[in-house]
Amino acid sequence: MHISSAEIKDRNSLVFAFVGDAVFSLFVRAELAEISTAKAGVLHVEASKFVRASYQKYLLEILEPVLVEDELLIVTTSRNAKTNNVAKNSNLEEYKKSTSFEALLGYLYLTGKTDRLYQILDLCLEQIKNDL
Repeated sequence: MHISSAEIKDRNSLVFAFVGDAVFSLFVRAELAEISTAKAGVLHVEASKFVRASYQKYLLEILEPVLVEDELLIVTTSRNAKTNNVAKNSNLEEYKKSTSFEALLGYLYLTGKTDRLYQILDLCLEQIKNDL
């Protein structure tokens, strides 16, 4: 199931972030499970370091120079989306940028741009491994 280019305009950018949050969380958990022999509790603590808003903001800032026009549009649109929520352990800037990061991943997933999604996730993985 994929959203067509025409349907993108009908979607609230925060819907992309909703899906992107799950995509990134699964990616991080799967990668940690693959590279580590630690128990689930330890993996959960490690995963939490990478799925928090401040780290996602950091990843987005690394990724922005390699994003193409449609990806930058999603990032900008979701960053400017009105929201009344802010994660308990982040400030507004971190929250908005992490939401933009998640929206980017959700957009790529929902539009079926999986090759590009994996390119982006591979860049994230390189950084995660450097920060372990």
